[in-house]
Amino acid sequence: MSDSFSYQGYVVDKAFLDEYNAYQAKYAGQMRESDKVLVGLVREIAEKHDPSRGRMRLLDVGCSTGNLLLHLKRLLPQLALTGGDLAESSLELCRRNRELEGVTFEVLDMLNLAEDAGYDIITINAVLYMMEDPQFEMALRSIAGSLKPGGTMIVFDFFHPFPQDLHISEKSSSHPEGLRLRFRPMALVEPMLAKAGFQNFVFRPFILPIDLPPSGGPEDLITYTVQAKDGRKLPFRGTLFQPWCHLTAVRA
Repeated sequence: MSDSFSYQGYVVDKAFLDEYNAYQAKYAGQMRESDKVLVGLVREIAEKHDPSRGRMRLLDVGCSTGNLLLHLKRLLPQLALTGGDLAESSLELCRRNRELEGVTFEVLDMLNLAEDAGYDIITINAVLYMMEDPQFEMALRSIAGSLKPGGTMIVFDFFHPFPQDLHISEKSSSHPEGLRLRFRPMALVEPMLAKAGFQNFVFRPFILPIDLPPSGGPEDLITYTVQAKDGRKLPFRGTLFQPWCHLTAVRA
């Protein structure tokens, strides 16, 4: 994969979008376990909000087909919700979904969000692992600028506690040129967060509470779990262990 590759390239990768949108469709009716944690983090913040100050505003950037926003709308209807994505085809699916009526959808690039937009919460769900460090840091600065002071960024992505910074190009039948995966150590991310204007960051390694049996054959790269000796259910994609983690950080 070229060093000049940009995460924006996935927007024109029809195979990637078709595969990802089909995956998302499975969870429109039943929330993913990771989204349950994410919604719980949003709920904790929303419960502390004084309604006399108006509705809390949440942006889900990289919203894809809107699953997270659908669950947030059902469970936290007091929030003013916006979804942003670079893929117009995904946004069009959102706009046609009657269950998402009342949610605003816009073509947005998380590297160039509107400064001082004043969001209370911005969520980024499984997107940042596609970026190398220059784009990753640009995204953090852009997100911080679009939050109000004291606003919270909630991320679900690959972060881990080990002194290993992994750059992976996963070549498969669906991505013959390579799907970029970046597994960042928390110690690398913390100074980037501080530099971007965040504080009070907390990493919460995600523990799956359910078993996910292998589905299909070895060629099907679908997450499954392997039980560790301590009882944890470890998520794998093919041969790769996935260090999923929820991160919260507050704009200073």
